[in-house]
Amino acid sequence: MITTDRSTAPVAATDALDVVALTQQLVAVDSTNPGGDEVAALDVLGGWFAARGLQVEVDRYRDGHANLVVPVDFGPGPTLMLNSHIDVVPAGSGWRQPPFAPSVVDGRLYGRGSADAKGSLAAMAVALLQLVEERAELDGTVVFTAVGDEEAGSTGARHLVQGLHPDACVVGEPTGLQLLSAHKGSVRPVVEVRGVPAHAATPHQGVNAVEGAALLLGRLRRLSEQLLERNHPLTGGPTMTPVLIDGGEAPNAVPERCRITLDRRLVPGESDADALAEVQQVLDSFTAEHPRWQASVVACAPSTGGPSETPRDHPFVATALAAMESVGERTDLGGLVVNCDMTTFRAADIPTVVVGPGTLAVMHAIDEHVEVDQLQRAVAVHRAIIEHYLGSGR
Repeated sequence: MITTDRSTAPVAATDALDVVALTQQLVAVDSTNPGGDEVAALDVLGGWFAARGLQVEVDRYRDGHANLVVPVDFGPGPTLMLNSHIDVVPAGSGWRQPPFAPSVVDGRLYGRGSADAKGSLAAMAVALLQLVEERAELDGTVVFTAVGDEEAGSTGARHLVQGLHPDACVVGEPTGLQLLSAHKGSVRPVVEVRGVPAHAATPHQGVNAVEGAALLLGRLRRLSEQLLERNHPLTGGPTMTPVLIDGGEAPNAVPERCRITLDRRLVPGESDADALAEVQQVLDSFTAEHPRWQASVVACAPSTGGPSETPRDHPFVATALAAMESVGERTDLGGLVVNCDMTTFRAADIPTVVVGPGTLAVMHAIDEHVEVDQLQRAVAVHRAIIEHYLGSGR
């Protein structure tokens, strides 16, 4: 299944199948991307499976990043993948308590990664292990996967699909336990405005690229307002916002160059090329009206990928919705406004949905948390999806 170097997670004594305890154990391991220890966090997670006699593979596919793969064969039938990511974003400052010392306060489990997305990993693992311990009569295989580097380059998921192609996939992200079948993508054009350098003491002899960039930002703002008029029924409309500006060469020189990095969020049906062409139209119009400056897209900053969608009428979406209904959860489909590894799986033609405990509001935020009640309900959700897809409900 995996062709690169492998190591097996150590067999470790585990608690009972307590989703809160597992989430706390995972959050307590700093797997910040970059610089954290993904393997240590995967070993904690893999230990829960290995202690129950299951095959566990930790694939160190590149320096600093790793994937966990746990196949569970219940019998002949399709393969369902349960997937989320082990890495987390930097914690930052201002937390009321250390971000990697998780605790439960007033029904909420606090800590970096509690919602995004170690709570999802814990809920998926506990749901699967419940079925293993009960020797559930199911038709097919569940492959539990935890991938690295989702928060930066999605290299874990991209590496995973080179050797694994399940029939369907559930990605765990904080959705408030609403089933999502679409999400936005992103492209990040870097626009360079060029002027004419001169000494700052004689600015009239040059053309100030920073001033040109300031004028251009107004044009780009109008484009971003026009984008909001478009709409996708699940994700809402596309957006565009400037996120980085870098200009000038010296404190005593009229700037020759100024760069603006844009974050353009794409909805299903849009492409990178279409979005970049719209930006280029604005640049061409700006240059024609202000010929002293030249503006062009000189690069694209890294992003996690394009938008994706599993059609509403796909049988797997119907199966997942039936599972949600069976455990009393909402059955209206939604869309994710941020990106996730669903992009990679849909690009490999794997039907995929997204669901998990936690909310978008706490993702990447100070005092990130997940409600204990949602963690426990998420176990029931993932168990129901497994049973409906691999059982008589399929």
